[in-house]
Amino acid sequence: MAFSQTLVQELANQLTGTKQVVIVTHPQPDGDALGSSLGWKKFLEKKGHQVSFISPTDYTKNLSWIPGTDTTMVYDTDMGKKLCNAKLDAADLIFCLDFNSFSRIEELGEAVKKATGYKVMIDHHQQPDSFADLMFSDTSYCATAEMVYDIVAGLSETDLMDEEIALCLYVGLATDNGFFQFNNATPNAFRVAAALVQKGVKPDFVSEKINNVFRETRLRFFGYCLHEKLKLVKGGKVAYMMLTKEEIKKFNLQSGDSEGLVNYPFKIDGVMVSAYFSEEPDKIKVSFRSRGSVDVNTFARTYFEGGGHRNAAGGKSLIGVEKTEKKFLKAINDLKI
Repeated sequence: MAFSQTLVQELANQLTGTKQVVIVTHPQPDGDALGSSLGWKKFLEKKGHQVSFISPTDYTKNLSWIPGTDTTMVYDTDMGKKLCNAKLDAADLIFCLDFNSFSRIEELGEAVKKATGYKVMIDHHQQPDSFADLMFSDTSYCATAEMVYDIVAGLSETDLMDEEIALCLYVGLATDNGFFQFNNATPNAFRVAAALVQKGVKPDFVSEKINNVFRETRLRFFGYCLHEKLKLVKGGKVAYMMLTKEEIKKFNLQSGDSEGLVNYPFKIDGVMVSAYFSEEPDKIKVSFRSRGSVDVNTFARTYFEGGGHRNAAGGKSLIGVEKTEKKFLKAINDLKI
């Protein structure tokens, strides 16, 4: 795939000279949010720009091995807000990666909205808000990292991509298509993956780091959830797990330790939708996954103040565990399964 020459040329115009640049991504950044943002950051730095990367919240520790994560500026502390707001105020260019609505980045969204820098969206989620001056928005891409590669290719500057940039982008690409297991693994995704491997990426290394490096408590938590908390409803077509903050505290989980758990119920024959609910101090975080034509993006938007993709979406609930479970069980009757 490729972007229009008009879009790419406008971006090239904005990247002339040396600019103060800020890259922003979504809260609890996953592999694609971190990979695309850090890969883009390193690329822009190679072009001579001064670049800062801001996340609304800290990144998950299981992804701390990705090159450049230690440069992340985290917004959700008093000092973080002060430093990040200063960067946003001084920015000539603000890149919004892997999200398409200011509401998705919560309080940070107001700061980005007020900033006067030229705003560029690079995102592959559905139903984008039109807040950016320049929008690279395409749902046919499986990952924002895949889009970043094609943008760099459109700029005819893949020669600036080194092994670290390629590694960052490969992490984003591979994690958002389930290591090429999901139905969003398009021919273009494989072409981009091949180009990144040619740059020196080792797919076995990335897979090992993402899929096979668990702390003992994380593995035991997965076992507990699957044995004690997994419930099947709607004739076995819908699976869900509802975790309280007390249960999460019992396992001493670190940020990111529940990543991937929502996909496990699909190993059960007949499951079409999987949901994972985790109680946090101020809300219940919700993750949805589905198979085939089952649209959890619309479901998350309608019932849980969220959204995402047709087969992968997230949301939240503010009404407590019991009421959230009842709401979910009632709402799934509207899902076309």
